[in-house]
Amino acid sequence: MSLAAIRRREGRRRSRAGTAGAGRSGVIHTYRYAFLVPAVAIFTVFFLLPAFFGMYLSLTDASTYVRDTHFVGLANYRLMIGDGSVLWNATKNQFLYAACVTVGKTGLGVAIAFLLNRAFAGVKVLRVVVYLPIMFSTIVVGLLFGYILKADGPVNALLEPFGLAQNWLGSFDLALYSVTAVDTWMGVGWTVVLVLAALQSVPRELIESAQLDGAGAWQTVRHIKIPCIRHAINLAALLTFITGMKAFDMIYATTGGGPGTATEVLTSYVYKQLNTGALGYASAVNVVQFLVITAVALVINRFVRRMEATA
Repeated sequence: MSLAAIRRREGRRRSRAGTAGAGRSGVIHTYRYAFLVPAVAIFTVFFLLPAFFGMYLSLTDASTYVRDTHFVGLANYRLMIGDGSVLWNATKNQFLYAACVTVGKTGLGVAIAFLLNRAFAGVKVLRVVVYLPIMFSTIVVGLLFGYILKADGPVNALLEPFGLAQNWLGSFDLALYSVTAVDTWMGVGWTVVLVLAALQSVPRELIESAQLDGAGAWQTVRHIKIPCIRHAINLAALLTFITGMKAFDMIYATTGGGPGTATEVLTSYVYKQLNTGALGYASAVNVVQFLVITAVALVINRFVRRMEATA
């Protein structure tokens, strides 16, 4: 056999091997992306489609009491502008509620996480106790504290001899802050778990090196531990704020948006509009709420990333 024939045969063999390899690579590549199909399908069916349908409803006069629906354009949004004082009060309360629970859960959660990161008798039991409230139903917790904090409830019975009794959920000045305190008590355990996990991942070598250099306990926390767990603190604060901007069940279970409009937030305002049958108008308010939450979350996330980059 000539040398040219041997080279031609070797070339055909390599070509067949390359084709088979490319085929196997293509199958593996396709197989890998096939795992995304269930997640994409669920996300599309339960989020994207309802979101786009809600946007469509905001441009109609849809009602839960009338079968026919007509396209009305931006009429619902113009109605929101005409209803400005009520809507502004609900928006202000929503931002105030989100800010209070974010500060409360993040600040208290970080402090408790540092406490529970120490080794002492009963620390595992305390970790369970701190996380336990988040396992309860929000409605159940809200109804329970609605009884505990009422004017003639157990809390005021204890505070009455000291002259500190208040109408915690019936006062225009205290109601919103009382509900945020209940929400903080219930949800702080999630922040504790997140920050505690970050604390336990801080390299022991860094702490020992700082101590050998003469750093005290506060200096170690400030210059070593806090920078190492800043990403967890920022994540907890961002997610807590977004959750606070969508809060409804705790407010509904404790005050129902009252007294008056003292604890009225966007979500409870939407709920009341749905009770009147104004599905199109309620959808328009929900669209605006979604845009506001998205814009605020993007701004906060950008600020946090810039702060982490310069740290």
